[in-house]
Amino acid sequence: MRSKQLAVLTLLLVVKALLHFYRPGGLLAYFIPSLCWVLVALAVLWACGLRKLLSYTNKTLTIMALLAALFQIALLVDAGLITKFGKSPVSFTPTAIALNTLMITTSLIGVELSRAYLLRTYGKDRPLLVIILTALLYSPTPAMIAMLIPPIEPLSTVKFLGSTFLTELAKNILASYLALLAGPIASLAYTAPLKTFQWYSPILPDLPWGFESLIGVVAPTISLVAIDYVTPATTLKRAGINVKPKWRSEDSITPVLTVLGIFLTVWFSTGLLGVFPTVVLSGSMRPTIEVGDLLILVKTPVERIKPGDIIQYATLDGMVVHRVVEIRDDGKLITKGDACSTPDPEPVHPLNVRGRLIAIIPKVGWTSIYMKEGIRTLWSLVTMNNLTLYGTVSAATATAVLAFYKTRRGRRWKGRRRWTR
Repeated sequence: MRSKQLAVLTLLLVVKALLHFYRPGGLLAYFIPSLCWVLVALAVLWACGLRKLLSYTNKTLTIMALLAALFQIALLVDAGLITKFGKSPVSFTPTAIALNTLMITTSLIGVELSRAYLLRTYGKDRPLLVIILTALLYSPTPAMIAMLIPPIEPLSTVKFLGSTFLTELAKNILASYLALLAGPIASLAYTAPLKTFQWYSPILPDLPWGFESLIGVVAPTISLVAIDYVTPATTLKRAGINVKPKWRSEDSITPVLTVLGIFLTVWFSTGLLGVFPTVVLSGSMRPTIEVGDLLILVKTPVERIKPGDIIQYATLDGMVVHRVVEIRDDGKLITKGDACSTPDPEPVHPLNVRGRLIAIIPKVGWTSIYMKEGIRTLWSLVTMNNLTLYGTVSAATATAVLAFYKTRRGRRWKGRRRWTR
């Protein structure tokens, strides 16, 4: 049995490495991934058998998984209605549809059978750890590591982490949790509709990467909390998860409210609701606005802006918050800082106006300023010479390890074999 487990795990790692590093062209781009996942599926059936994998199938959890997928798709469609839709890059010729169907079907079956096998084999002792490791295995982890190797491009790295890695990781955590509780049918009920929507819809939401990341992380998180809440304690215990009775009390709504709070906070802070904050970094609007004040702005049509309004607008040097003193006949705005004696040299084009000020919260923005300074300092450490960088990382790692062992001293943490909430 151990040899079969090792063989399946080795084959899976080889397939993941091959598909990451070897990118063939033409028909091989379809046939090689399909062949790889067929081999993985056959290896799982040889090591375990389909009947054993399906023995934990749960109809209720499978329906919940399907609803989770539909919920995420509905959020994407709603977001597309708010922003815009674009034409799918996938070809819809008969040959392309047949090839895509072959590749998608084999990958879904191979991934979900092997996912369920890994979780049923290794997940009973340490379910949380195995869920996370399995989710990382099926996420674009090698690509993430490659993105972090110098030379680093901060913007492309942030976009990749937000719109690709984190969304895939959140999706795989939910799929892995479903596979642990209810086998490959439940995880397929979640992943298959998402794949179908992605590959077979002729139009897709064309979302900003921040919007895409927000939905891709929050939707699986909410679904995971909801699924965990409705799952019977007996099902959780059978999967190796010990559950305290208090978790089933009214307090269990707290995680849902927490996730919704984070969702609304991020949505608000990114301006997706039409209202967004900004922190003042200069004193050009004194005494009306001081450095460190938090401004609340609202997206406003330019025709509704009048002289005396304070607006935020984009320039080549960044965002500026100044007062409108005149509106020219050609529609451009003349602005001036309250602390300045003369108007700004360049008029503001209506397309550069981001929003109009509606509220000022004094001094709250200093927290954001300090955080940005800390991040800037950390970034300077990351980009300094390698010797100093390695020394700093080594010292920090050693300190963290010593602190960990000190806090765990006298506790029998090694004997804990289960995930307890």
